[in-house]
Amino acid sequence: MRILYFLGVLALLVSCTEQGAKPVQCHITGTVIDRPESKVLELYTHIDGEAAASSRPVAEIKIRDGKFAYDLALDEADYCTLSFAEEKARGSWFPIHFIADGDTVRLTLYPDAEEHRIEGTGATAEFQGYKEQLALLNEAYYEKVDSLDDCNAYNSEAYSALIAQLETTDQRSDAFKALVEQFNAMSDEEKLTETAFNQRKAYEAEYLASLLAILDQKPTLARYALLAEQMQYRLPDGAILEIYERRYADALTDHYLSAYCRRQLAGLRVAVGKQYIDFEAPDVEGTMHRLSTLMEGAELTLLDLWASWCGPCRRGSIAVIPLYEEYKERGFKVIGVARESEDLSDLKRAIEQDGYPWPQLVELDDRIHLWSQYGCSNAAGRKFLLDKAGTILAIDPSVEELTSILKERLDE
Repeated sequence: MRILYFLGVLALLVSCTEQGAKPVQCHITGTVIDRPESKVLELYTHIDGEAAASSRPVAEIKIRDGKFAYDLALDEADYCTLSFAEEKARGSWFPIHFIADGDTVRLTLYPDAEEHRIEGTGATAEFQGYKEQLALLNEAYYEKVDSLDDCNAYNSEAYSALIAQLETTDQRSDAFKALVEQFNAMSDEEKLTETAFNQRKAYEAEYLASLLAILDQKPTLARYALLAEQMQYRLPDGAILEIYERRYADALTDHYLSAYCRRQLAGLRVAVGKQYIDFEAPDVEGTMHRLSTLMEGAELTLLDLWASWCGPCRRGSIAVIPLYEEYKERGFKVIGVARESEDLSDLKRAIEQDGYPWPQLVELDDRIHLWSQYGCSNAAGRKFLLDKAGTILAIDPSVEELTSILKERLDE
């Protein structure tokens, strides 16, 4: 029934042609069902508004007696995200995506995110129609998963036996660590029964075919938003990239979604054997520096993208300090860039606590979109080892790998 409704609405949409940039006023209104603990919705604009390090909502919408409303003024129709504040505070949340293109967007939000309903006109309705079409494929697949799971025919015997061992083994023991390594080494085909694995492959093929059928048409704002979502967590390849180059690269070029996709795809150039991307960024005092200038005189440079709020990043950077001290006089440089938001107080405190002896630059509020350019927009940090010609020698090398390369290239 939803598909028929979607097709009927889609046939009437006026917004399916390319839209020019023009200011819009969007009234956002809705009802929250059976969520008495929910008091505030956080609103983000732009497709990377919530994922960016700045991660500050453009508005906090109060929920009163299960109702909420907000009038959003935008320079152009845009991709937006709503998140429940209490979920964000817990560190686990389900973002609610929609397009605000004028008129009214009506939302009905439930405890189960899969039940959320979003209604509107124009690009809003078109986008939600596509999302519902794809969601129906998900629902059909997970019904099959549940059916197999109910009769113990989803997980393979080897996988089930390994899980049973993990549950009964002391987590502090070497035996547990060995089991975890064995678990991580298992492929999906080894984890699933033959029937379950074949069903997954069939589902993935059907989902991709449906997605490509939607995207491989004249670009609209809704289709562009759907394409951009494919670039949020992994860089596209194959058919999706081919469709982008053929249909979208020269479409809606003035819209933020187009700029976002171009930045994300720039990350495809960042690979071992390719050239690094030069940039300018300020230090903690606000003085601008160019990476290539800081690299001058070095045989090897480790570009350390990190953040004060990322524990693993900081531990990885601290582990490099002894290597830096050992090899800094032999042509090894480290240049840090911290991904921060709002102010630099946390960064300055982290630098003092960790004792980094190398230059530190700042990407504040994702102003230069550096993480996107380096193909890690949704990551807190990443490390790139560069030679003096700017060629990327390694990405996220371990301390052992870095030590080996430094010994090979810099030891006399």
